[in-house]
Amino acid sequence: MDTALKLDPVRRKPGHFDIELDPRIADPAATRISFLVLLDGDMVMSPEHLGVAYMAAVLRSVGFTVEIREIPHGAEESAIEAIAGFGPHLACFTLMSLNVHSCRAVSALLRDRLPDALVVCGGPAGTFAGHEVLDNDPNVDVVAVGEGEPTILDLAQRVALGEPVSGCPGIFHRDADGAVVRNPPRPVIHDLDALPFPARDQLEQHGNKLEYVRVSTSRGCVAQCTFCSAPHLKNRVQAGKPWRARSPENVVDEVEHLVRTYGFRTFDFIDSTFEDPDGGRVGKKRIATIAQGILDRGLDVYYNVCMRAENWKDTPADHDLMDLLVRSGLEKVNVGIESGVPEELLLWDKRATVEDNATIIRMLREHGIYLAMGFIPFHPYATVDTIVRNAEFLRDNSGHNLRRMTERLEIYPGTRIVQKMEADGLLDDSYRDTLDPYGYVFRDERVELLAKHYASLYNNDDYHERGVITEQSAVFEFETFNVVVQTYISRIYRRFHHIPGVTEQLESFKSWLHELRQRMGRFNFDFFMSNLDGVLGGTLDADERRRQVVEIDEFFRARIRRIKSEQLRLSKSLHRIGVSVAEIASTLPDQRPGGLPRVYTGEGAGPVW
Repeated sequence: MDTALKLDPVRRKPGHFDIELDPRIADPAATRISFLVLLDGDMVMSPEHLGVAYMAAVLRSVGFTVEIREIPHGAEESAIEAIAGFGPHLACFTLMSLNVHSCRAVSALLRDRLPDALVVCGGPAGTFAGHEVLDNDPNVDVVAVGEGEPTILDLAQRVALGEPVSGCPGIFHRDADGAVVRNPPRPVIHDLDALPFPARDQLEQHGNKLEYVRVSTSRGCVAQCTFCSAPHLKNRVQAGKPWRARSPENVVDEVEHLVRTYGFRTFDFIDSTFEDPDGGRVGKKRIATIAQGILDRGLDVYYNVCMRAENWKDTPADHDLMDLLVRSGLEKVNVGIESGVPEELLLWDKRATVEDNATIIRMLREHGIYLAMGFIPFHPYATVDTIVRNAEFLRDNSGHNLRRMTERLEIYPGTRIVQKMEADGLLDDSYRDTLDPYGYVFRDERVELLAKHYASLYNNDDYHERGVITEQSAVFEFETFNVVVQTYISRIYRRFHHIPGVTEQLESFKSWLHELRQRMGRFNFDFFMSNLDGVLGGTLDADERRRQVVEIDEFFRARIRRIKSEQLRLSKSLHRIGVSVAEIASTLPDQRPGGLPRVYTGEGAGPVW
């Protein structure tokens, strides 16, 4: 039986998704599915995987038995034993470029321990490099393409019925002779409101105390950045609208459900761009409705979003909307700035100008919103001149995070920049086998020397060779700490600005912190340029590099201690005038059993549990 998307030629359009169980399956609970979350790369910092959570919710809604299991780096063998105890009939990985290496290792262990399980990969790398995945990993049976909910439901039913998966749309698989076959794709799901709310196993597994809970209000993107694998018009593998949204009411329903059920109130809206579909009247009306819905329901929450610089202008209307967003809980925005050099913005097919980038940085600062920017100074087409100009832009615009000055391009299958690099002979010969996100060469050998040198100044080999974060240097620690400090300020202001003296004390602390960050930006620039001159001049030997690793680590740790000291002074002063920092915890004070509330300590030491 084909349990693909059911299309009614009279009433239903392609993209309609029926979550239904084949009536021949009498006991769906007897079929077990494991979703395995590999904690590599960014997943180390906040492990919740929303794609997996949606697929698990769909399968559970029709009665299948599902687990979501995290596999920490270095704990693969013990995880496999636990998975074997569950005994899955399907074991599913979400594949990204950064975890290809880990997936191969775990799938080999899995195949040895559970030889009869169907091993399935999906995710961005699977979608755009499914053939290569099957060519290079003999332990993977199926690779799913595109959105996972319809495909995993189809696969689970075929397994439950003992039917071959070869007829399942939207997958790569091997035929009887071992040849890789790609089946016809499925259309994208158009009505996202029809999906159940995602399962929150990982939140519960962490005692309801993750850094934030992820929420998706839309899928796809209307931008077409050359380095990005998010679905858009120029990289579509599925028919249908490239951008789709949940209704504002449905989004606010989920936020309210999470607040009421888990007592949790810090969220990351993971949309490629929050103000899509157009970044203008329609998109901004939609997010204003979400923000107003949060306020109307009395949901005391905090949240992060992604925005695009070109969508925001220094106008009363945009300032008013930012005010509304902040009042509803917005405290952090990720903007793909990417470059302070016009010709590089063209390379990335960015619609924003350098002036647009500077404008949104300034606007976010004026509204007390933390800026987490994407920035790509090191890439195969970079020159020493563009690297220096980018460092100058950062020095003048939020340059206190040294890593932004030293960031390298990560490449992903299915992106136009990979196609360009391949045409220009800049892809490493092994890229198709490894999907190594740094699997390229630089046109300018001097840029390559600089890229490798800066990457070696913090973190370990896992990071600067493969981009996998397994331990943090002080440079990385400062980034996380900096977010905590900024949200501490914004939450105190939002909650207590009506108390006499609070605004004045916060403004004094903000001014001091801004000046400290400006000095850090100048230090980072000088440090960066000194290293650039040393590398290109051949005066940096191994001993000097080791000394600098210690120096930069000590510099950032000293700044963390200094800020903590000032934050402690501020906290004590605020306490004396009636401010209770427990009220700005990420979890509500009346936490249900199963997890301690997260609070910001009076010592200014950041979040503790």
